[in-house]
Amino acid sequence: KNLILVFKSIMAASVILIVITFFFKDREFQDNSRFSLLLFFILGNILVFGYRYTFLKIFRGSSGVEIFKRRIITIGAGDAGRNFAKEIKTAAGHLNLIGFIDDDDNKQGVEIEGFKVLGKLSDLLKIVDSNAIDEIFITIKSITYENLMAIIEKTKETKCQINLVSPYFGVVERKFDSQEYKDFKSVPIYSNITTIYPNYIKRILDIVLSIIILLIILPFLLIISLIIGLTSRGPVFYKTKVIGKNGKEFIWYKFRTMTHNHSDEMHKKYLTEVIKNNKPVKKIENDARITLAGRFLRKYSLDEFPQLINVLKGDMSLIGPRPCLPYEYDVMTEWHRRRTKVLPGMSGLWQIAGRNKADVSFNDSLILDLYYIDNISFWLDLKILVKTIPVVIFGRGGK
Repeated sequence: KNLILVFKSIMAASVILIVITFFFKDREFQDNSRFSLLLFFILGNILVFGYRYTFLKIFRGSSGVEIFKRRIITIGAGDAGRNFAKEIKTAAGHLNLIGFIDDDDNKQGVEIEGFKVLGKLSDLLKIVDSNAIDEIFITIKSITYENLMAIIEKTKETKCQINLVSPYFGVVERKFDSQEYKDFKSVPIYSNITTIYPNYIKRILDIVLSIIILLIILPFLLIISLIIGLTSRGPVFYKTKVIGKNGKEFIWYKFRTMTHNHSDEMHKKYLTEVIKNNKPVKKIENDARITLAGRFLRKYSLDEFPQLINVLKGDMSLIGPRPCLPYEYDVMTEWHRRRTKVLPGMSGLWQIAGRNKADVSFNDSLILDLYYIDNISFWLDLKILVKTIPVVIFGRGGK
């Protein structure tokens, strides 16, 4: 992970230097700059990683020194919190556990594994400030999704690094990101939603990339339109209302893959059952409403391309949570609806890791969306975009 971070940083610095060099007119300067940039990229990766590796070895060797440790508290003083404290106490690591936070009245002021319960969740901000806390670990297993999400939102107010040790985020551990310790894994939450990238840069990239993609695939779109028009009755495009950012409705465009004027009652019943019983979200098998051309388009997710119009209009982003239908939104609980905090996307974590996978339940798909919202960044978007390509080419996304 350190190597990847170093590579990303040096790559970003190299891109900035290339842009600066571009504005210099001197040809000889530009030629010399190319060699210098190549040298900078190669040596930068070697030297910076070597420095970080050496410092880390010294850091770990000095793990008994308090100044080198991250000051942490854990929310939850139950069995999961106790086990977490045991590992922190026995491991020669970089974490310095200051104490617990727990809402149980009987645990206030009590010591667990040598660490004191400092107060309740309502005291979180005061405890963080008075103890100079760097990170917060949430270690609660017996809890509802709603309460866990409420705790996460509360911890975001502290501006501290948040780490989740929870079975509910197991889908993120299995498929994407986790920090590994001796006997447990934690999922990091960075809360990047208010940074400059998701609010400004992401929109610019959406517009530029959508225009480029549309220009490249325009001939294929015309061919697809012709095939749909010749093989079944009805319009080329399917338009329906879906729920977007902050619960706002918009018209969603897709290539029509079903018979014209079909009923949505079967799909509504199916989705309601999936949501209420937390089942995996899959396409309905042997759906008689799907046309012959539609089966091919769905297999390779080609029916999704008209959504580029939605991206240009500002209703969607290239990357983000899946938009939901009104009848889907109606049966969702409050924590499910947190996915609408950002613009919906054409592709996302669920599409590349969970779609049509039996081991990914509906709640898991929502956890992936919420993880994306909290950890949104240029690099995460790029990772999803790159991984979407084989999903489309090999037909893994719309079976």
